[in-house]
Amino acid sequence: MRRFFAIVKVTLLQLIGRRRSIGLLVLSAVPAVILLLVGLNSTDRETEEFFRTGLLFIVLGVTVPIISIILGAGSLGDERSAKTLSYLALRPIRREVIVAAKLVAAWLASFAVAGAGALLTAIVLGYTVGSWDEMLAILVATAITALGFVAATQLLGYITDRAVLIALAYLLIWEGVVTGAASQVASTSIWRMGVSAYAGIVAGDHWGSDAFGLETQVVADLEDLLSGVLPGVWGAVLKVLGLAAVSVAVTAYLMRERDLVA
Repeated sequence: MRRFFAIVKVTLLQLIGRRRSIGLLVLSAVPAVILLLVGLNSTDRETEEFFRTGLLFIVLGVTVPIISIILGAGSLGDERSAKTLSYLALRPIRREVIVAAKLVAAWLASFAVAGAGALLTAIVLGYTVGSWDEMLAILVATAITALGFVAATQLLGYITDRAVLIALAYLLIWEGVVTGAASQVASTSIWRMGVSAYAGIVAGDHWGSDAFGLETQVVADLEDLLSGVLPGVWGAVLKVLGLAAVSVAVTAYLMRERDLVA
């Protein structure tokens, strides 16, 4: 386990300690600035509706994926490009351990950066509408979305130098257009898994005589974003964990074939 945590620590420093982190932090803070400007000039209900129907897409469908794609692709891709991965692979460490440690580090880095923006957005939402009930939901949805995109792009980063470009094209075409237009495949959308978790937490956190009405309102606000995906935290968690497990297994298999000559 010490080797696992050592790889996580070194990779975290490599990913977060770069200048690009400043730009990514600025990107993650953009939704909070937008929400503040809207909230200061709108009613509480209008602000809440704007957040759920529009701004949540910017957070989970744009900023979190972009940050996770960049950091996820670099977790193994940077070492492969620099020809340093073979030095790590030659150590008596199982390939699965190396890949899993890299994935955990990329996820933590992505969540640290994207989560900072999500937390700031939640603070602005709480300040403008006077309710802090959705802070946990936003952070959990961010963590789930980040893990899903990191898992997908880490494998791409190991295979090709154009991982970021390919992942951004996937984000635009499949996640942004196809899954929104065809509800039959919406459940494959990674960022909608985060929205599903958010909806499940927000609706489930309220109890009492108005609970059903609130749940109906939350689902109604998120109808376009969910695109037919059912609200639920554990379903979303299981999906991204499954994606992460497949990513680790496939990448570890490829490393056995390629890492010594990469």
